[in-house]
Amino acid sequence: MDMEELRKKAIDYAEENVINVLKETFAKVYADGYSDGYKDREKDVPVDLFDGETKYVDLGLPSGTLWSLDYKKVDDKCEYLPYAKAKLLSIPTKGDWDELRKTCQWVFDIDKSFDLCKAQCVGPNGNILEFIHTGKMDLNRLSEMWEVFFWVKDEKDGNKKSAVHMYNGGKKLPGPFYKSAQTVIEDFFVGYKLPIRLVRK
Repeated sequence: MDMEELRKKAIDYAEENVINVLKETFAKVYADGYSDGYKDREKDVPVDLFDGETKYVDLGLPSGTLWSLDYKKVDDKCEYLPYAKAKLLSIPTKGDWDELRKTCQWVFDIDKSFDLCKAQCVGPNGNILEFIHTGKMDLNRLSEMWEVFFWVKDEKDGNKKSAVHMYNGGKKLPGPFYKSAQTVIEDFFVGYKLPIRLVRK
């Protein structure tokens, strides 16, 4: 067999098999890429999930509930609403708050004047959610500015509804440490205007 004949046989063989070889090659590339992408996705924990208006944090809660990264704002300022308006939004239930309080680890930033600067909760997946002090609005003026407030859904009758309230107990411990803040649910007059934290399920 001379070289020309060998070359023709090689070309014929290549033409017959190139499609199969390409198919196998691309299939392997696709499978490898999918596998690597899936592994990367497992490592990547989504923090900011944006729905077009509000950013949410995935804390790895058992229920899968996402909490808004910040308070509801208007023109970059915290919005304060009475309960009648707050209940129309996707505010957390008492169950949502209870899950957050019990599932996450909490860290409180208390300054030397015993004021609560902020509360942070670390989710099971390591993501962090912050609650900066906001105060509440009664008689159209802000009060208790160094404390955290936000409404939760409340089905009971009456002119008082539930809200989360975080504050420092004010007890100084030995050294530079202060008593951890209290995180409780309390009833407030429905006409008071409190900040809003949203959830997504």
